[in-house]
Amino acid sequence: MKLGKYLLGIALAASAFGASATTTITGTVDYGGATVGTSCDGQSESQQPVFVLTDGATIKNVVIKAGGGADGIHCTGSCTLSKVVWNDVCEDAATMKGGSGKTMNVSGGTAYYASDKVFQHNGIGSTVNISGFYANTIGKLYRSCGNCSSNGGPRYVNISSTTVANVSASVVGVNSNFGDIAKIRTLKVKGWTKGSPAICVAYKGVQSGSESSKIGEQWGTTACNVSTSDITAY
Repeated sequence: MKLGKYLLGIALAASAFGASATTTITGTVDYGGATVGTSCDGQSESQQPVFVLTDGATIKNVVIKAGGGADGIHCTGSCTLSKVVWNDVCEDAATMKGGSGKTMNVSGGTAYYASDKVFQHNGIGSTVNISGFYANTIGKLYRSCGNCSSNGGPRYVNISSTTVANVSASVVGVNSNFGDIAKIRTLKVKGWTKGSPAICVAYKGVQSGSESSKIGEQWGTTACNVSTSDITAY
């Protein structure tokens, strides 16, 4: 890690701590383990993100404080989130907004207390890769948008070498009618028995103004590329 980038990360962390403004990240910024945050208004969807990552940006080694997670991190193109920690997820931890051909890579990191979901996927034709992640006390780890404006698909998610605990809804939710595909491998789930919690649930996605409907948990389908051998209870 170059000293200049390290110092830049610390300076940005200091400016963001306790501030109300969104910080925009371009290039690679390493926060060196600093704790940052803005505010949190529960599940309000009008909140601004703590960070916006431009196309090609990487954010590393940052802790988003409890009570300061707002709408988390927005990825507007391809981006990388490396060893990001959310002490208490507010609305969502991170949202993928990048469009066709773009990828959000989540490498390592931790999220606690997401009453709804950790990762929200809005960008049509894009991919979210989650590897080496840990989440505890969450509704869902990942959900492709069920009722976005001009909604459609497909959206893709790949999950590997990841551990979750205390999942209240399902690990993953995808819209099978939009061609979404979830590929899940080497997933550890605390206390898992088949169906509890659900691993991959298919939905019927809809347009903004109505609510998507649940189809149910699926195994070995196009939408839910996962088998029981991919899941380990602990």
